[in-house]
Formats: sequence, structure tokens, C-alpha cells
Amino acid sequence: MLNEKYQMLLDQYDICVNRLKRGRGGILCFTNCEVYALAQTSFSEERLHSVSEWTKMLRTAGFPCTDQYILNKNGYFLSYDKYYESFAMRKTFSGSDCDIHSLRDLKAAASILGRLHKSSADLSFSSDNLRKYTSIYKHYQHKYSETKSIGRFIRGKKNKGAFEYQFMEHFPEFQKQMEMALEFLYRFVPSTAGWCHGAYNHHNIIMTDSGPSIIHFEHFFYGYPILDLYYFLRKVLEKNDYRFPYCETILRSYAKEFPLSLQDFRCLYGLLLFPEKFWKISNQYMSHKKHWVSPRYINKLEEFTLSKELRTIFLEKYVQIYNVF
Repeated sequence: MLNEKYQMLLDQYDICVNRLKRGRGGILCFTNCEVYALAQTSFSEERLHSVSEWTKMLRTAGFPCTDQYILNKNGYFLSYDKYYESFAMRKTFSGSDCDIHSLRDLKAAASILGRLHKSSADLSFSSDNLRKYTSIYKHYQHKYSETKSIGRFIRGKKNKGAFEYQFMEHFPEFQKQMEMALEFLYRFVPSTAGWCHGAYNHHNIIMTDSGPSIIHFEHFFYGYPILDLYYFLRKVLEKNDYRFPYCETILRSYAKEFPLSLQDFRCLYGLLLFPEKFWKISNQYMSHKKHWVSPRYINKLEEFTLSKELRTIFLEKYVQIYNVF
């Protein structure tokens, strides 16, 4: 059944597949010595071309641990099934996702992120559809404004439910954290600008027999590499109850490859202080129908608010260890 569904797509590529296996978001296609990932995509032909050129450039610069989009028989990155839904194929790696609870895996993942930033630091790349991230402060100021707007909406709503009451209970505290975070992000700009992966999380790190490899560069951009580090660190901390050894392991391993300045540690504190998950959940709430709030959003908000004490303890220790003030 799996073969029948994807046969039309596989016929569009010049590879001989021996075995198929369900993978995250698509299927894995095994040849005699290589593995490919075929999945539906919303990215344009132009964007995939840019991603392909970028990963080729990384390989040329001595960073081979990346996946690679491949062309079909017609010379395009996009292929279509009988419903005209778009798919793309990547040459990828055999292995498992980085274990977000394993210090060993996280150490390796942080180290290879530092190597990625080091390898790409001097690369020059241009594309019409490539975005640039020019100001961390402005980006988070926009998120702060959105959250305040959501607060005004909820405050004026007549028929409040569990989500709205929970939001209003914790909003003053998180608003204060946002304002303090913005002060830091305004004062402390990262010491280094450069290329970013754009979606660096445990699902995009494959642990292979020869070490970790990085996949899914579709969101790569030019900005501040510390944003990759922050995004990865925040996800790890949320999944591990803000235990400080996870932070130490990641920052130490990363800094061995790509050194961090005091300015960077201070900027990172501002990012970690900003309650981004609170903004994210609130934004998801506003994006959907307000007359019925999914229990999923209520549970997510409750989980985040229940962890605020652990998060506060972590932030206090971060200030002490890294001499933030």
C-alpha cells in the first residue's frame, strides 16, 4: 500500500529504491548504500533551489553533515502526485533523532551547531527570497506588542472561559518579564552576525554512526547565530524542567567550537527571560475561533504557568553563573 501511494512520485526520480519506511512527515527511501526522504512540501521551487545551493556551499566549506535536495528527472526540485500536491526529495542520513533528554546527544548537537556557525561565518550567499534578521530587539518588541493586544482583547471579552481567566491571572507577571527582557535585548546586541539554520531543534539533528548531522535548512537566514543556540536551548530546557546541567552542557559544548562573549551571554539571558511560550500559546489562541478554545491550548498554558517557579530558579542561577549583571 505504501509503495502504491508513492510509486508515481518515485518514478519521477532517477534512483533505484529497494525499501520504503515511514519517516517523520513522509517516507524514507533506501537504495543499496544511500537513504532519501520524500515528503510533501509547501516551499517554492525557488526556495528549494536556494536551500540546495546553500547546503552545497556548506559542504564545499568543509561541513559535510547536511542533507541535500535533489532534482527529479525533469530537472526540478518539486514533484507532484495525482492530486497535484507538491513533494520534494532529500538525500539524508540513516539514524535517529537527537534524544532531547540525553546529555550525551545534546553535547554532540551543541558542538556541531558551533561547527556549523564557524564553517559558515565567512560564506557569502545571495538570493532574492532570502530574508535577513536585522534586529532581535525589534522582533521581540513586536511579540510584546502582540501579547499586549491579546491582553486587551481578553480583558474586554464578556464571556471568559478557562483559558482567558488563566491568561489574565498570569499576564501581569509575564508582561513584566517581557519588559525586562526587552531592556536587555536593546542594550546587548550579539557580538557576531552570521548564518543561521533557522529551525535548530532535536528533530532536525540525526544521530548517525559517525556523529550528528543536521537536516532541514529550509528556514536558513542571515542574522545572529545566537538565535539558533537560544531556540535549541529553550526547547531543551522546557522538556527537562529547566535543569541547569542541560544549559551548562549545551553552552560549554557550543562555545568550544564558536566562542561566546559576555555580551552574548547577556543577550541570551534577555532571550531566555522573555516568556516566548506564553506569547506563542496566546498567539495561537488569537489565530483560531474564540467562541470555543481547544483544551490543547488550555493545557499548554497551564503547563507553562506551572513551570514558572522552576524557570525563575533557572534564570537566577544563570545570572550568577554567567555574571549577567
